[in-house]
Amino acid sequence: MIDVALAIDGEAVNVSLTRNAAGHYDDDGNWVPGSATTSTIRAAIQPASGRQLEDLPDGIRNEARWLVWSRTEIRLDDEITHGASSYRVMHVWPRADGGFHRAALGLLK
Repeated sequence: MIDVALAIDGEAVNVSLTRNAAGHYDDDGNWVPGSATTSTIRAAIQPASGRQLEDLPDGIRNEARWLVWSRTEIRLDDEITHGASSYRVMHVWPRADGGFHRAALGLLK
């Protein structure tokens, strides 16, 4: 059996992961957005195939054209930057095992 996490490590490159902390309301009832934190993770980004896109909900399928695989946790609405391209995490597949995380990405303009 192939160890998928080892295969991902072989293709992974350094990318930036930006995650926004949860916001809150101040004492006056105004929304205060959470601050963003950026870190470098190892991830493999690749174009999604038609079969992989079939697994996505209809509204996401039209925008998500890339998949990311990483040993680092990836959350919905994270932003991943690789080179000159930035992507938004649009869908995350739940993983109970395997030592890796997989998500669908949409290109930010």
